[in-house]
Amino acid sequence: MSGPTSALQKKSSKENHYSVTRLLIILICAVFIIEAFVMNIMNWLPPTSKPVSALLDSALLSLLLFPVFYYLIFRPLIDNIEERKLIEDDLRIAAVAFEIKDPTVITDVNANIIRANKKFLDKLGYSMEEIVGQNPRLFKSGMHDTSFYEQLWKRLIQVGSWSGEIRIKTKDGRILHPFWLTITAIKNERQEITHYIGIYNF
Repeated sequence: MSGPTSALQKKSSKENHYSVTRLLIILICAVFIIEAFVMNIMNWLPPTSKPVSALLDSALLSLLLFPVFYYLIFRPLIDNIEERKLIEDDLRIAAVAFEIKDPTVITDVNANIIRANKKFLDKLGYSMEEIVGQNPRLFKSGMHDTSFYEQLWKRLIQVGSWSGEIRIKTKDGRILHPFWLTITAIKNERQEITHYIGIYNF
């Protein structure tokens, strides 16, 4: 999908590629410098047989490289695994909260639906497959004019949230009674909008 979302994905991919490239360059330079240092040490040591010299060279190289690999690879990897476990736990909790909450729908930054909870689907009579990728205008009742939606989006973009009374239409064409809708913009660490979440209070 084109637009802001794909642009963010491309930017993130470039940043990851840059980080990996930078790490590889640092590791190659570290290996080269440490190997040169070890060779210099070996020249200062008394002459020994080739097997002993090779063994000593390997031992010194491994000993000096271990802190580099530990702090640049192993430690970040362990931290990343722990962080992923925490994220997975948070996602499981969020998934449960999502299902027991009021009827809720989530869209991407382009306002295309990516998920809705069971309460929302049951209320409007749709299946998940029928609404994913659709714009919420699918539920428009026709009882609000253009200026209503313009003001809604204006406030949502400027303030980051909108709340108000609205009417929507079910799959079979019934217009539901007025209810309260709260839409919140979800932002990333760079304060860029990535998703919108709408919670309906029927």
